[in-house]
This record gives sequence, structure tokens and C-alpha cells, in this order.
Amino acid sequence: MMRGRRLLALTSRAVVALWIGVYLAGPVLAPPPEAESEFETASARLQPRPETPPEPARKPPPPAPEPRAEPEPPQNATPERLGAAEVAAGDRILSGGGAFPVLSCTYEDFASFDAYARAMASLGARFVVVRQRRIVAAIDPATSRFEETEVAKLGGSFSPRARDYTGEPALAPLTRAARERFGAGAVVMMLVPREVDAALFGGIARALASRGDHHEAYREIRGRYQRAPGGGLRLRVDRATRADGGEVAMDLLFDLAEVAGA
Repeated sequence: MMRGRRLLALTSRAVVALWIGVYLAGPVLAPPPEAESEFETASARLQPRPETPPEPARKPPPPAPEPRAEPEPPQNATPERLGAAEVAAGDRILSGGGAFPVLSCTYEDFASFDAYARAMASLGARFVVVRQRRIVAAIDPATSRFEETEVAKLGGSFSPRARDYTGEPALAPLTRAARERFGAGAVVMMLVPREVDAALFGGIARALASRGDHHEAYREIRGRYQRAPGGGLRLRVDRATRADGGEVAMDLLFDLAEVAGA
């Protein structure tokens, strides 16, 4: 009887100890609902899922076609032929026999102003210092040397239509030196041989007359200097502006080496 009571007591203690152990072990073996839910969520992220096939890469839309520029009309490649009649007509204009439009010509086809200046010098052009409409010195752009004794040699062999390059960056040092020596009003200009301008003026006047126009009805002739085949120099006349502001397209080409010899 005593043995039975002891066995019952030991069995009860063992059962209590087991429940205590289960209770104490509860936080480790059975996480609370929130932790369990979090764990399951984490496990679910690791489960393989059927991958949807990737969408094919979309090609960017083709660029819109650029608007096509209107093709420029072919330019005349044959220089104008000038004879004694055109030279004589141009010489009369230079001598005061009528007004002539201003020539506004660029040298953008040349690599630099220096390259253009050398091409003009090969035709006999000279740089000079002008003050109060009077030539006070010749100047050599290569050495920046003033030659006041050369002024007497710059008489009627040069055109009275000097090229004014005021504001040309390449001539800024020469302009500063000229003003330090000859005063604030001094400017650097280019003189062109008289026969060059005479032939150009006569040729342009002839072209305008062939259209039923007269050169005195215009105020400006625009063009650009170009390299000629073989290293020469050409002048292409593109447009002319009337006295009333209207513009007229032109297409004249002058070989300045031939013009100089005309």
C-alpha cells in the first residue's frame, strides 16, 4: 500500500515536471503567432515560383526623319570672262563716273584671316594705316613694321575702294599699334590693285545690265572669297541688295588672278 502511494506521487511529480518543461520550452519550440507569421512569410519568399517570361526589350522608336533641306542650285563653276570693255567701264566708275554698291565679301572658305591675307597679297594687295581719310603708313602684317616712306608709292596703282577690316580679331594687335603711333582715329585697311576692282566692277555691272538692271539701283553686293584650283583666289558673288531692300540671287564667279591681268 505504501509502495503504491510512492509510485503515484513520483508519477504526479514527473507529469508536473514535464508540463513545466513544455511551458519553459514553449518560447523556443512554438514561436508566438506574430513570429510564426513572420517566419512563414520569410519562408514563402524562398519558395520557387514559376517565372513569367521576360518581356522582350522594346526597341526605341526610330528617330523622326530630319526635314530635308532644299537642294541648292548648282553653282556656276566657270569664271566670268572679262575684256577691255568691262575694265574700262569699271575704271570709269572708280574715277567717279557713277555710284557702285558696297562690296561685302567674307573669307569663310579660308582656314584663317592670315591665309586669306596671303592670298590677297599674292595679287598685289597691301595693308595700310588710314587716318582722317589719308594713308599715313604701309604696314607689313608678318612683321608689324610700319613703312611711312612707302606711302608715296601707293598712288593711283591702287583702288580708292579700300577694304575696311575694323573689328577683325586677327588685326587687333596691328590696330592697337597703329593707334598708339598715329592716334586714336587710325584704322588698318587693305588696298587692292586698281585693275582688280575695275574688272570686278565692270563685270558685275555687265551682269546686272544683262538682267535689265543698273548697278546704281543696288546698295550692296555680297560674296565670298574662295580658293581656286591650283591655289589661286576666286570671288563668288551670291546676292545683291536693291536700294529699296529687296534681294536678288546672283551666281557670278571671278578668277582674281585673271582679273588682275585683265
